[in-house]
Amino acid sequence: MLWLGPILMARSVLGQHAHLNAGAMGSLPGNPLYFANGDAFATNSGWFLPLRWTTNEVYAGYHLGSLTLTALASTPDNGGPSVGHAAPGANIEARIVSLEGPVGGAWAFWDSDGSEDAPALTFSVPVGETHGTGAFRLSENDGAAGADPYGHVHGRKFTATLPGLYTVGIQLFDISENGNGGGPLHPPSNVLRVYMQAGVTIAGIEVQSGAVAVRFAAETGLTYRVQRATSPQGPWSAATEGVLGAGRVVTAPVSLSGGAAEFFRLSVE
Repeated sequence: MLWLGPILMARSVLGQHAHLNAGAMGSLPGNPLYFANGDAFATNSGWFLPLRWTTNEVYAGYHLGSLTLTALASTPDNGGPSVGHAAPGANIEARIVSLEGPVGGAWAFWDSDGSEDAPALTFSVPVGETHGTGAFRLSENDGAAGADPYGHVHGRKFTATLPGLYTVGIQLFDISENGNGGGPLHPPSNVLRVYMQAGVTIAGIEVQSGAVAVRFAAETGLTYRVQRATSPQGPWSAATEGVLGAGRVVTAPVSLSGGAAEFFRLSVE
């Protein structure tokens, strides 16, 4: 019998401000949209966004984090032309199409006017969603033909209701009407799946021959240890050496003691 133990909250550590950039596979109409640097954020990279418990008036009771999604510029006025920008006249939005995570949990997007002082809960997505429609604009243009698809809005926030590792599926859409027949200039992107970790939890455990592999998101600057016990009440002992977090989802091998039951939890310093 294996058990994933109680959640122990971590102290807050400031993370590096990150940008996930939206563009197109080619700047001509008909080329699909894509995440220009998506490989660095995809789940198979191990990267995750920490969502930290907050008692702030606006976000009290949520796990909170922020990742800035941008649309690459096509004109010098906005610092372009950037490699991978979409066609002039494109109007890009990001849509949350799927959500995996702890049962009963929900993920939400909070929009902003560009400041930290005017957040608004725009939409919420329940865990288990597979055909989501909640979306937010990346491009800051008015949809006019030839307009720069550029967008870079700060102050937007993400929240989660329950501790756990969430997998957020994000897809890009061109909502312009500047293509053939009044449709979009670009087809949608592939879905990019991104990890977001709320609190400190064990994400999964895999039983192997005489051992288990314990998987968890390890935040940069924190030291994690898997602990074991033969009862949920303890006593608990260290099952691994300290694992120094580097902002990646990691797997720690743990040998089994051979007892009838083993319980595991995660501690953090």
